[in-house]
Amino acid sequence: MKSGPETQPSTRSDRRAFTLIELLVVIAIIAILAAMLLPSLSKAKSRAFAANDINNSKQSMLGMSMYVLDNSDFLPEPGWQMQYDCWATGGDNVNNITSLLQTHTQASYQNDYNKQLAYFKGIAPATRAGQLYQFLKAEKLLLCPQDVVNSDTYQRWELISSYVWNGAIIGYSKSPTVNMPGGGTEFLTYKLSKFQASNILQWENDEKNTDSKAWNDLSNYPLENGNPTFSARHGRAAQVGRMDGSAARITMKEMLAQASSQNYRNDLWYSPVNANGH
Repeated sequence: MKSGPETQPSTRSDRRAFTLIELLVVIAIIAILAAMLLPSLSKAKSRAFAANDINNSKQSMLGMSMYVLDNSDFLPEPGWQMQYDCWATGGDNVNNITSLLQTHTQASYQNDYNKQLAYFKGIAPATRAGQLYQFLKAEKLLLCPQDVVNSDTYQRWELISSYVWNGAIIGYSKSPTVNMPGGGTEFLTYKLSKFQASNILQWENDEKNTDSKAWNDLSNYPLENGNPTFSARHGRAAQVGRMDGSAARITMKEMLAQASSQNYRNDLWYSPVNANGH
């Protein structure tokens, strides 16, 4: 008995492939979604870096608090000139560091950075460390993790830190001075008790500011040549360290309002020398 015809499998595929047009549409949609998400991701990353900055400031302020306990309430020096002892570097005769008191190049950057770092750590050619080195130790605490070495960086004299201290603690170079053994004079800081707990001691410097006056040391005015010296890289707020040992995030609007004021004492302008803090 003959069987009926065998059923043969179909050679035609029932699956439908994507056309080139459909693939292009999908790619375009993905690109649009990515473009919409990238700014949010970038902001989130910047906020994470800002958290690092607050931690760095907090560590510096804790170091400051421990320093004043060991030094009869006198604050560390703000670093009004690189040849002086200060919170981040051990001073030296200006003739020994003349090569660092200038702008840099791509070729000289690493060597100049290493030399400056030696003055933080107190290793040769430096003869002593920065005043807060014993409390900070790690050089990464001196730099914002978002810092990128570029042409703007080479315009700075000072390379080892993203942060500066407020020159108010030496009255913006109007405090008493002491004669140095190697010649010259050094400004003396005031005692911590002279200041309010909320006064802003440290902030992240403006990384886009190529004015060497804003980067020639580890201390600043709130305004240099009429321009704010604090960074706006982390959005609408700045990361600061305060006299009470805390760190905070303050709106740029408030920072600008205080920095621009010429008529009253506030948390940015608080020099003990003048009634209005300037």
